[in-house]
Amino acid sequence: MSKRASILVAVITAIAAFAGLPARARAQLPPDEMTIKTIPQPAPNWVFVLDAGFPGTSVAKLDIIDGDARKMLGQLSGGYLANFEISPDHREMYMIDTYYSRGWRGTRTDVVSIFDAQSLNFEAEIEIPPKRILIVPKRDTAAVTPDGRFMLVANMTPATSVSVIDLKARKFAGEIDTPGCVQVLAPGNRQFSSMCADGSILTIQLDDTGAAKDKKQGKPFFDANKDPVFDQPAVVGSHAYFDSYHGAIHVLDLSGAEAAPEPEWSVYASEKEKSWRPGGWQTIAFNEKHGLMFVLMHHGGEWTHKQFGTEVWVFDATKKTRVGRIKLKTSAYSIYVSNSDKPILYALSLLKSQMDEYAVPDGKYLGVVDQLGTPFLVQGP
Repeated sequence: MSKRASILVAVITAIAAFAGLPARARAQLPPDEMTIKTIPQPAPNWVFVLDAGFPGTSVAKLDIIDGDARKMLGQLSGGYLANFEISPDHREMYMIDTYYSRGWRGTRTDVVSIFDAQSLNFEAEIEIPPKRILIVPKRDTAAVTPDGRFMLVANMTPATSVSVIDLKARKFAGEIDTPGCVQVLAPGNRQFSSMCADGSILTIQLDDTGAAKDKKQGKPFFDANKDPVFDQPAVVGSHAYFDSYHGAIHVLDLSGAEAAPEPEWSVYASEKEKSWRPGGWQTIAFNEKHGLMFVLMHHGGEWTHKQFGTEVWVFDATKKTRVGRIKLKTSAYSIYVSNSDKPILYALSLLKSQMDEYAVPDGKYLGVVDQLGTPFLVQGP
């Protein structure tokens, strides 16, 4: 008998034996019972790491990490070059997404995807105009007002505007033109600020429907031709801290109808330190409880502003003086510092797909969370 015939006989024999079994023995397995695990309310040392999914970028990923335990708690999925926000009461999480009907082409749809913050279940989506700015994710292309009522999404087509989403009513509320200005910083419940091409800040006041009721554009607070600033400031209450390519610190009070610059200061204590420069993607962070500001630094010259950082310089923001230097075990592209009593400095390594953690203020190395894909942004609850 051939090998194929032997196998066929064995299969037929097995089927016949099964058919001869009592019905009780042939009963179906019980159906699976699906359960949903939940995660607790975010703790001060939790972080959210946004993986843009390079080089594909059609599906983004958000990692939810307990920084104390260096443990992955859960993940959310997003669309093309997605961004992330969390509600001020920590009950909902939002992915700001773009999708194309044919994957990378076809009809474009932009939505705000809403997730329950404990179960991570998808709850709803709000369609918005297909205009949101599509760039490598930046922290300030979207914002939620402190009261959780409105989400603001920056648009560029290349005309610039801001989409206003009413999160309470679950609907698109309208669009506000911001000619020559992009980005959204939301220090107040009914206002936001955008950075303009000439180095000024546009401040827009909102009414209770989300419509613009007043616009005021201040004077430039930096010279983009001489010393540009990084456009992802550390925002503390109504104050925004911008670092520049040449190490200047610009502080803006955004609480009023017009942005008010405060006295500029420098990260350098002497001329010889100017061989160091700020650089990376997310280059500045702040711990409000201790009044400490952190800047990602590297050895470099002109136009090295995207070079990875090898140190994080720590400053007393009130005294405007450096109080420490943290040498990084792995060069970093983005940093964040938790706003807790025992803060942690988080440093993302884009090339190594990992996040290193350091104690603040002494800089003691705490450990690593790896296998994070292409992590660009890190933020806290």
